[in-house]
Amino acid sequence: MLLLTGNKLHEAGKVAEAKEIYLSITEIDPNYSLAYYNIGIIDMSSNQFETAVDYFSLAIERDPMYGKAYLMRGRCFMKLGRAKMAENDFRTAQLDSETTIDARSELGRILISQKRFTEGIRILDQCLQTIDTNQLVLLTRASGLFETNQYEKSLRDCNRVLGMDKERWEAYLIKAKNFLEIPRLDSVVYNLEYARLYSNDDPQVLAAYSEYHLLMDESALAIAFAEKGLKHNPENIPLKINKARALDGMEQFEKANMVYAEIGELADSIPEFHFYLAKNMLYLGDTASAIIELTDAIALRRDYPQAYTLRSIIKAKLGDAVGAAEDRERAKGELLWKAPTPISSRPNVISDTTVSPM
Repeated sequence: MLLLTGNKLHEAGKVAEAKEIYLSITEIDPNYSLAYYNIGIIDMSSNQFETAVDYFSLAIERDPMYGKAYLMRGRCFMKLGRAKMAENDFRTAQLDSETTIDARSELGRILISQKRFTEGIRILDQCLQTIDTNQLVLLTRASGLFETNQYEKSLRDCNRVLGMDKERWEAYLIKAKNFLEIPRLDSVVYNLEYARLYSNDDPQVLAAYSEYHLLMDESALAIAFAEKGLKHNPENIPLKINKARALDGMEQFEKANMVYAEIGELADSIPEFHFYLAKNMLYLGDTASAIIELTDAIALRRDYPQAYTLRSIIKAKLGDAVGAAEDRERAKGELLWKAPTPISSRPNVISDTTVSPM
């Protein structure tokens, strides 16, 4: 009776009263897992994720097979930035048939966000074998397929989503990104226009517009879209990187370098940041720093042909023929990756030699 009363209060939006009822249940029966779970839901809905984790944990202690508690605790961990803890909970939540699909979906999203694309796509494939109309799962898989250069498959997933919801702006955005790579530039603009319309100028869409104008060598427009996005989201790293790249394109290298310096700590784990910073270092005549940044980019993303190619060119001009040849082979995928040789131990490397940027 107390549980029913608490549920009715919760449904009526009287969460404080509902929480009091659920707490009274735990006093009467300290092993009643559902009461702890319901308190966790209340705290989670009011963004009190730390206390929600505590209550979900209490529910799990009393029922180690409580799939919903693992699922919700995992979602709280994601809000708190504890990805590994969330991953563990989503894996465990699959033991409960009621939460298997949701847990796999969440797990797939974590893996894709961590760039563990092969594993993430495999998990999402499993989700879609059970329910092939889940738009979020399709969009997440489309993103993973795009990142692994499977452009046609990614486009198919986007089109399936748009067949169910023509206003799903994320699908238009992912399609535009695919067409940037194929490339089919007329299709890029077409899809970005719809993405911008339905997203109300989401910063991700503005970043893609900026990327398009960079590709078209229209630096002023690239900066304009980046600046527009930064007004809404001042800490958006892709927008900041695009702004710096556009400043490089306008030969305002010192200004670009200031932007790179501004985002250095935030973007240190992003390989593209190191790649474009390396190009900026070349523009400024700092070859040694460019080599270091390219090596950092490659350490973060081993299959980065552009970084290998640029580093190969620099090494060749510095007289490191062996290193240049190795990087050319890696750029073509014909040489297995190995730990970078420290610059100081490389022969014939002159750190203060200036190399013209590509």
